[in-house]
Amino acid sequence: MLARFRLRRCAYVGDAPRVLGRVWIHGLGVIRLGDRVVLDARLAPIELHASRPTSEIVIGDDVVIGGGSSIEAEESVRIGDRVRLGGFCRLMDAHFHSATGDRSKRPAPAPLVVEDDVEMGARSILLAGAHVEHHVQICAGTVVTRRVRAHSTVRGVPCQVVDTGARGAR
Repeated sequence: MLARFRLRRCAYVGDAPRVLGRVWIHGLGVIRLGDRVVLDARLAPIELHASRPTSEIVIGDDVVIGGGSSIEAEESVRIGDRVRLGGFCRLMDAHFHSATGDRSKRPAPAPLVVEDDVEMGARSILLAGAHVEHHVQICAGTVVTRRVRAHSTVRGVPCQVVDTGARGAR
């Protein structure tokens, strides 16, 4: 019951959620959590921020999110089932300023998708437009800005895709 109370700002919360530590849920958008989601914020608070009324964060079943992680949506962030986010991961569907030129102009947000059975190491970052297919491992400290094919391992900055030889890998 305490977990449901802490998640009361979410539009939908599935069965048996677990909240350990502090979770910050704010913004005008919709946040949906699947069944058996674990938010382990004992190390540091977890932030879920759907900023606009049209923005949404959808988190699938059996997802574990480590402390210090932040998920920010201006449009859409979707996380599949059985995903593991290490501590201090960051998922953002918008760049808050341009990297070159006029830094006061904000680029348009791009949906961010993480499919099923993905494991993200600590301090990994997924930026706007990233699409991580199923059964991908993202090593600690990696920044992902594009599509990552299924059954891959991603490491380093900028991201380097390593073919693991598993079926369907490209």
